[in-house]
Amino acid sequence: MRLVRLSEAERSKVETLYKTSPHSVVPTRCLSLLYSNEKRSIKEVSSLVRLSRRSLERFFNAWESACEKYSTLSIGTGRGAKIKLSAVKNLLPDLLKEHSRNLNPLIDELYQKHNIQVCKLTLQNFLKGLGL
Repeated sequence: MRLVRLSEAERSKVETLYKTSPHSVVPTRCLSLLYSNEKRSIKEVSSLVRLSRRSLERFFNAWESACEKYSTLSIGTGRGAKIKLSAVKNLLPDLLKEHSRNLNPLIDELYQKHNIQVCKLTLQNFLKGLGL
């Protein structure tokens, strides 16, 4: 049976992070540590926090081997979708004026000249984020 032992200081910090963290991943991982510290099996913890047993094993391994244990609670940097349009961000206002805010020719031009293939909704959301 795989268990993670927490010292009293670690347990109190993990409880605080569980209650105050704005991210969705951190409380789940904190809760899994607290359950494991209560001597619950990894199968039981996985069903309680709704993560796979293998994911919990990887997380527990990372927790035990890390120098800075609390950094393992959050998701690592560089994860998630990369923004395709950041390279042409400066060109978009001129292209919008040129095409009278019609996005279909803009999408074609982005694909032909810059080899960037995006859907209309992605382009709309990106432009909205830029304030255009």
